[in-house]
Amino acid sequence: MSAELRARIELSRIILIAAIVFHHTRIPSELNLYSWDNFGYLRGYIQIGLLKTAASTLTIISGYLCFWSGFDREPMLFLRKKYMTLFVPMLLWNIPMAILILSFQRNGQYLEKYDDLTSGNILKWSNALLGLTENPANEPLHFLRNLIACNLIALCVATPFRKCPFYSFAIILIVGIFNLDWYLVIRNDILVGFFLGALIASRRIDATSIDFLLPITVPIYLISAFLIFYFNVGFESLWWMGHRLLGFLAAWPLIGYLNKTAFRKISKYSQFSFFMFLSHYYVEIMLFHLFSQIFYIDKFYIFFILSGPLTIGTCIVMQLIASRVTPSLLSISTGGRA
Repeated sequence: MSAELRARIELSRIILIAAIVFHHTRIPSELNLYSWDNFGYLRGYIQIGLLKTAASTLTIISGYLCFWSGFDREPMLFLRKKYMTLFVPMLLWNIPMAILILSFQRNGQYLEKYDDLTSGNILKWSNALLGLTENPANEPLHFLRNLIACNLIALCVATPFRKCPFYSFAIILIVGIFNLDWYLVIRNDILVGFFLGALIASRRIDATSIDFLLPITVPIYLISAFLIFYFNVGFESLWWMGHRLLGFLAAWPLIGYLNKTAFRKISKYSQFSFFMFLSHYYVEIMLFHLFSQIFYIDKFYIFFILSGPLTIGTCIVMQLIASRVTPSLLSISTGGRA
């Protein structure tokens, strides 16, 4: 892999995970996105239309990196690596959130998004900790749960996929579109995106070959983002599948362009990106709690403006402190990435 491509991937990590942080800025259900109050239209356009595709672009890059390597030549080494870098962080960062939810429920505060954990039901706890059939307690970590599933599927289909990548991808595409994978992968766009990256890697397609599309895909993506939000299109629709692909076709060339400018200097913060992804949900909940003690809900636009930068800054400081105070725990909880 060329140094230029490696540098672009490093830059993409911090940009896309920062986008995920901004996307997950808490939007209280009592606030209407389809109004001008509290920047409703602007919040919806940015957080739903524009930023929701960031995880899909990361998935394509993950599939590309997986099949670019010889992961299937040493399957046990590959499984051990994914256990440490994906499964262990997912489990460790779900446990505190599940315990927090349990404590709320024991005090009689039922949280609508989660089943009652006080019953001790194995399936409910499996979902809370591992996202077995639905999003886990630390909701953004459904990405890791789905990525683990994609990696396991990749190990099973690596040989036929490398021999017949286009036919294999066509089958994956059908499975994803018609939701034939049941609970193997909860979000089908992640399944399709991962193996799209695998297709590009298997065919050794030049990853910079779509850079010329920058002046075309970015404006089209901006328009599509507005339309998909304005018409409140369902997330499981084919339109959203296409919009997520369009997000990649816009983001990847744009990141390539930024990598040739002074903006590339922020790639040094890529070292914080995985910890930021794992911890940002906790930070955002804490910030929202603090915000709610100071402001009324009609001042939510202040939280909308400040929470993203504050969350990113807090996560960076937390990692720096952890690297000095508990470096071993930090290493284990991030799969050795921090």
